[in-house]
Amino acid sequence: MTMDLTLAICMYNAEKYIIETLDCIIKQTFQDFNLLIVDDCCTDLSVSLVENFFKHHPRQYEIVHIKPNKGLCAGRLFVEKNVSTKYILFVDSDDLPCPTLVEKLYIKISSDEDLMAVGCYLDFIDSNGKKLNGGIYLGETNKEDFYKKAKAGKLIFMQPTAIYDRELALSVGGHNVEGFPEGKPRYADLCEDLDLWTRMSDLYVDRKAIVVIPEVLCHYRKHQKAMSTNSLGMILRMKHIKRNVKARRNGQKNISFVDFLQSIPADVMNVIRKDAKAVDNFRDAYYELKNFHILQGCYLLVLAIVQNPKYVFDKITKNLLHIK
Repeated sequence: MTMDLTLAICMYNAEKYIIETLDCIIKQTFQDFNLLIVDDCCTDLSVSLVENFFKHHPRQYEIVHIKPNKGLCAGRLFVEKNVSTKYILFVDSDDLPCPTLVEKLYIKISSDEDLMAVGCYLDFIDSNGKKLNGGIYLGETNKEDFYKKAKAGKLIFMQPTAIYDRELALSVGGHNVEGFPEGKPRYADLCEDLDLWTRMSDLYVDRKAIVVIPEVLCHYRKHQKAMSTNSLGMILRMKHIKRNVKARRNGQKNISFVDFLQSIPADVMNVIRKDAKAVDNFRDAYYELKNFHILQGCYLLVLAIVQNPKYVFDKITKNLLHIK
């Protein structure tokens, strides 16, 4: 049969985890996919570890090298533009997919022509692979709920571990790397999937839908000091994405992230910075308390409450009280 799915791994200095991830890939119950590994200019042993792995576990795979280092979002756009399969599924280079991940996502999306993307629930593991409390349990589980959300111009939160229609993604621009400031932080790599899913939600007018399977099919590695902890950047990106989806629902054009930043008044930016600090303090409080540093943890928690009580209340009620 002609394969119509590419499973892609964008890899940058993943020597500590890539073998575990590849081991999960070759144990998938569904193997009818092209495996593509994008080497985003690794400076460690990641590439040699991949090559050696497949010497001992033969299966089709291709590795491509990108120079210079361009980041996660650019790597995903490269895949979207350069593969020819109908569907793409990205797996992070440090995550551990459950054995039926590919099978269940593929069966779901290929069973309904209205579906343009299908995700799943994820649970958290730490840097050492130990299970953590909580996970990512987001997304609409049926088409009608998705249509309502998309029509209302809501952000489409879904996990990055999802299978989706490549051509439909490209029809709305694919992963976006244009219109961002040069240098670090690399804003294009923040909320990059939220940006894509929300732009794809424009296609609700054609009855296309994004849904999730309400089942944990992948273990998501949650590092204490990860890129996703750039709280200020994440908040700004979410506000930018929200601004643009509202504009599109009103028949207006998107604006770039650079133009969005320049449009924010100084007093509003100060509030955003304060909110971001609350996010940082709440996160750090969690890790301090987890490590039994009670005084420091309580101090950071109080700071977070003072800075943004609504955020802390929402996190406690929606996350800690609803751990699956």
